[in-house]
Amino acid sequence: MTKKEKSKKPNLLYQRLTEALENGSKVRIEAEETYYGLPICVTEDFVEIMVLVPPDEFDEEDDTFKQVTWLIRLDSIFAIAYPTEYWSSARLERLLEIGVNQV
Repeated sequence: MTKKEKSKKPNLLYQRLTEALENGSKVRIEAEETYYGLPICVTEDFVEIMVLVPPDEFDEEDDTFKQVTWLIRLDSIFAIAYPTEYWSSARLERLLEIGVNQV
């Protein structure tokens, strides 16, 4: 077995993330805060983990769920998070009513 073939052997982190993806299991990310999310894509180099953040309980105006996708490089455990906002059905209906009333 050559040195190159030995280095391509999947590591334990990759194996566990692949199992979580296949089983739909949550994984934990520890950063400034702790997040729990679902792996949505796993390769030998990267994992994408989707985290759903519920509406802020202290802000009654903000009723949206936020989705954050973490892209993590497995060999260096380096992560970048991409926030995206999703609308609740009630908020979307209010926006559509405003659009209808303006026509």
